[in-house]
Amino acid sequence: MLGKKGGALKGIAFLLVVLLSPVIFIGIPTRVAFNEWFIDWEYSKEDFPKDKYGMDDEYRKHLAKLGLRAVLSDEGMEEFKRAKLPDGRRAFREKEVRHMEDVKNFLDFFFPFLYVSIGVSLVSLAVLGSRRLIGYALLTASLFSLLLFTAIAVFSITNYELAFELFHNYVFDPYSWRFRYTDTLLRIYPMKFWFDGTMFVLGMGGVLCLVSLVAGVFLIRSGGHRP
Repeated sequence: MLGKKGGALKGIAFLLVVLLSPVIFIGIPTRVAFNEWFIDWEYSKEDFPKDKYGMDDEYRKHLAKLGLRAVLSDEGMEEFKRAKLPDGRRAFREKEVRHMEDVKNFLDFFFPFLYVSIGVSLVSLAVLGSRRLIGYALLTASLFSLLLFTAIAVFSITNYELAFELFHNYVFDPYSWRFRYTDTLLRIYPMKFWFDGTMFVLGMGGVLCLVSLVAGVFLIRSGGHRP
């Protein structure tokens, strides 16, 4: 009876490692990208789009960093609401502010869920116990995530605007994130910004998958033969 319970527990642990792997492999790069260095990097690119309405890149970058802080903290959100354009007008309309609040609410759930997923996965790996089982769990999780990321990458490269629209319609109210071309959010975060961010997250996520895959193969080979 104890053996059956132990086997069931290990089965659940194995399944948790696999199912939570996309959250971890995509969540870690996402958290890395949600930093000011990514904004500086994007704006430093020669092919980064200029503002059609004449705002210089330094001020756009300043507002973009305000937006970043807004979705990461309550203090940042208050600062974002008070932001001004160079001519003194309010930088963001109420609709833009509400969308950023929606983004903040999503991240307030997603990042803690990421951290919990990492903890649950580490405990699950410990429950598996043997090097071989841990190796098979890492190998399966890596292949599962790689297939998923590859499909998303192909879809994004083929038609990024549709991928962007589907994601936003699924996560947010379909009418809450559509803005005028003159709205500041579209001027400081052009589509290239989001495309590059998506490719960065998927690319780094793929690297993490490969590291996990190699670790899994190593553990399987070094774990000895099945008794």
